[in-house]
This record gives sequence, C-alpha cells and structure tokens, in this order.
Amino acid sequence: MNNHGAFVVTSLFFVLITALVGFATYNGTRLEVSSDYNARITALNEERQLLTRQVAELKNMWVREVTVTAYSPTVEECGSNPQITASMAKPRPGIVAVSRDLFDQGWVFGKKVYVKGHGVFEIADLMSKRYTERMDIFFPDTDQARQFGKKQVTVALLAS
Repeated sequence: MNNHGAFVVTSLFFVLITALVGFATYNGTRLEVSSDYNARITALNEERQLLTRQVAELKNMWVREVTVTAYSPTVEECGSNPQITASMAKPRPGIVAVSRDLFDQGWVFGKKVYVKGHGVFEIADLMSKRYTERMDIFFPDTDQARQFGKKQVTVALLAS
C-alpha cells in the first residue's frame, strides 16, 4: 500500500472510531435525558392541570352573572344620609354599590367593574346586607333608576 492508501485507511478508521465514540456518548446522555425528560413532562402536565383549575376559579371569581338594579339618592333607598356613600364619597353617575358578599370577595371600593351593555363603573358604595350576588348602578334621578329595572347581567371586575 502506498502512502496515500495508508492515509485513507487511517482516516477512515479515525472517522469510524470518532463516530462510534460520539454515538456511544450521545446514547448514554440520551438515556439519562430520557428518564429526566419523562419526569419533567409529567411535572409540566400536572402544573398545566393546576393552572387550568386556577384560571377557571379566577374566572368564576372575577367574571360572573349578577342581578343588576339601580338606585338614587333618596332616604328610602340610602338611609338617613343619601348624600354620602359607604366609601365616604358623594354619590355621582359612574359609581355602583355592590352586595357585601361581592365586597368580601375583593370587589372593593375604588375598583372598576364592567357591566355588560352598560359600561365601566367604580365601586363606591355597599348594598344592604339582605342582598347577595347583586350590584346597584347609581342614577341621580329616581325615575331613571326605576326605569332601569332589574336585570341579570354579566359583570367583570377589572384589573387595577
């Protein structure tokens, strides 16, 4: 064999050995990664299921269907001082009163709510303890409040 032939054979031998060593190293690593990979996939699936449940809970907490009515600044509707809300603000268009169960769940003074079909309002007042799952939109005029009536509406607590 001439020098050229010996070089080719040596080169091929070197390439073959390198490929085998690389293959063995790759497979060894791959086996370790494979068991780690399956454990990580399982953990990620469990985390995804937990997040899905949490999103559903948050949606129920911040978006819901409630009874929406209206009120005006009268002694009959607001008590002895109809010119002051439970948050100590003056009543004005653009505010709502929420039932105490909603208030206890984070629907607190200063937060904004979207009332489907009616717009965005600020929570500034509380309703009587006898009401649950309910919201009152403020109208300065009693006749307008009466005309509004009583409706089942989807409402959403907006992020601050």
